[in-house]
Amino acid sequence: MNIRIPALTALALTLSGTALADSNVTLYGVMDLGVSQDRGGIAGTATRITSGMATQSRWGLRGNEDLGGGLSAFFVIEGGIHADTGSSTQNNTLFGRNTAVGLRGNLGAISAGLQDTPLFTTLNTIVDPLRNGIARSNNLMASTGFRANNSVLYRSPEWNGFSGDAMYAAGEVAGDNAAGRALGGSFGYSNGPLSVRLAYHHRNNDTAVLKNQDAARNTLLGANYDFGPAKVYFGYGVDKGLNSASLNNTAASFGGATPAASTDSRDLLLGVSAPFGVSTVVATYIRKDDRTAMNQDAQQYALAYLYALSKRTDLYTSYALIRNHNGAAYTEGNSEEPGTGNKQFTVGLRHRF
Repeated sequence: MNIRIPALTALALTLSGTALADSNVTLYGVMDLGVSQDRGGIAGTATRITSGMATQSRWGLRGNEDLGGGLSAFFVIEGGIHADTGSSTQNNTLFGRNTAVGLRGNLGAISAGLQDTPLFTTLNTIVDPLRNGIARSNNLMASTGFRANNSVLYRSPEWNGFSGDAMYAAGEVAGDNAAGRALGGSFGYSNGPLSVRLAYHHRNNDTAVLKNQDAARNTLLGANYDFGPAKVYFGYGVDKGLNSASLNNTAASFGGATPAASTDSRDLLLGVSAPFGVSTVVATYIRKDDRTAMNQDAQQYALAYLYALSKRTDLYTSYALIRNHNGAAYTEGNSEEPGTGNKQFTVGLRHRF
């Protein structure tokens, strides 16, 4: 349930000497906590009270103002919380998930700040029924290009089910406009039971010191179809270049060859979500096909059960398994922690406010 606090907005406007109508600020968030048991790691079984297994715990403020003529201004500031310890996520930043301001009108919306990339939005809303939470899809799929600092994002309005978006993120390296720069976008169709979307993300890996680095290129095709009794999901990704598919846990090892991040891989996700009254069962399969000489392939199998206590609160449990090959060392993590083993059992409670 969102909490509207127009009084806060009115106070801010009064202090700034500005009187504007139809303005509001909304406080929102998620608290997600549970027990995770990780097995298969070299150090042995780890049982943890952990945060954000199904959805990253977070809080934020968002607001909008009607400017008239179909135009409105909006903003969002959102930060992740390790609810088990009270610390901030995203490298201990206060608002590391999303900080943006923009304008929305008949021709679409444009915003600037720290924002989800079109690639990540496609993975979260089209491809993965677990929305990158339980049995996190980016354990094996492209794990870069999810958020971009210093970015400008344009989202088109919908035309007969079709829509697109485009992003530019400045690298801000003095004397080299290309260094650290990112470009991305997506285009898709959504109408009735069918949604299809193609997304792309390109990031220049050059820095002020390192030049002529191979760029990271990620392409993702996703689709889902709602049959009524069940909804099926599909995703296929192509990852090429340095940092195109980072390891989700660089400290993990299961013996054999040294784990290495792939610079040429193909990703496949298949999923199904079946609601039964207040219950929902979700199953996913993900395959990482490493095309480098190391051939460090992996497959993930996951099954989750969610029970809705209300529209805002649910209980969940899940089991997931990763099979690593040729020295690969992908671990079962969640939206806040990478996990320690290749097997994971979870039980948790999620509340949205």
